[in-house]
Amino acid sequence: MNIIGTSSQRKGGSNNNLEMLLMLLLGLICGTYLSQLMQRARLQFFDDVTSQQDSSSQSSSLSLSISNSNSNSSVTAHLNNNATRILCLVVASSLHSHAAHIERTWGRRCNKLLFMGSQRDKKLNIKERHTNSWAKTRYQLQHVYQHYYEDYDWFLKVPDNTYVIMENLQHFLQAYTPETPIYFGSNDWEQMKRGYVSGAVGYVFSKAALHRFMNLGHGNGNLCSNRNYGIEHVEIARCLRNAGVVAGNSRDEDGLSRFLPVPPYAQQNLNNKSHSFFSNTAIAFHYSNFRDFYMIEYVIYKLRPFGLMQIIPEKRTTASLDYNQNK
Repeated sequence: MNIIGTSSQRKGGSNNNLEMLLMLLLGLICGTYLSQLMQRARLQFFDDVTSQQDSSSQSSSLSLSISNSNSNSSVTAHLNNNATRILCLVVASSLHSHAAHIERTWGRRCNKLLFMGSQRDKKLNIKERHTNSWAKTRYQLQHVYQHYYEDYDWFLKVPDNTYVIMENLQHFLQAYTPETPIYFGSNDWEQMKRGYVSGAVGYVFSKAALHRFMNLGHGNGNLCSNRNYGIEHVEIARCLRNAGVVAGNSRDEDGLSRFLPVPPYAQQNLNNKSHSFFSNTAIAFHYSNFRDFYMIEYVIYKLRPFGLMQIIPEKRTTASLDYNQNK
């Protein structure tokens, strides 16, 4: 009897263990499936735009021109109706550029969006080196001047890992006329003393500045270097200065930078400074990846903190309610 009882107990215990094992296995399967669903939902938007990037990267590297005049965006329509017409030249660093993501985000607010990249530069026999950046810049500005000069007032040139807040750029440029021979970029006090700005974040050339570059400096060895080597910001500063173009100050009234050579989340790591380094009217952020583009888009154009963006209605008194009811 004891033997039979022990055997039955063992059999019952085995069944319980098997049921627990099956439940655990079922839970793992369900948990894994739910986790995959959540991850897929969270990354669905990024996966969609990444696939579009791959299909458009080769076209963008060959010089892809995108006109935004027919965009349905209300913000884009407002900017395109602005008297300040801006052409955006985005320089792709490789075949895997951010072209598709720029087109879907800040590039929609340009009056004209133009991509140029490595494949086109290969026709010039220019190697992919930082010391050859001047020759590429010279060629790119020549291309813009020959094909688009008459239709635009300002010419923005940025690398493809830069995010630009076009509304702030439009507002900043309203203080200047396109007929003023001036250009802007990222500048610190030492650079301003030397009379040049950095192009790491990008440049903005007025119509007059581009005209002087092409008709006075370009091809004139006495004013501008004709060599296929040279660092961009050094050579372009010397060339434009010799052609009578001023290096403008892009800082705000508090001396804070508008063209920032860092992504927007880098401020907290800048030497532990207690004061702000970024201007509240910042124009461009460098070293941003395509996920940064969508995050900035969300924060600027979609996120609406309650009480800051909306007008809070005034509370009505009992007397006013009675008056309206009896009216």
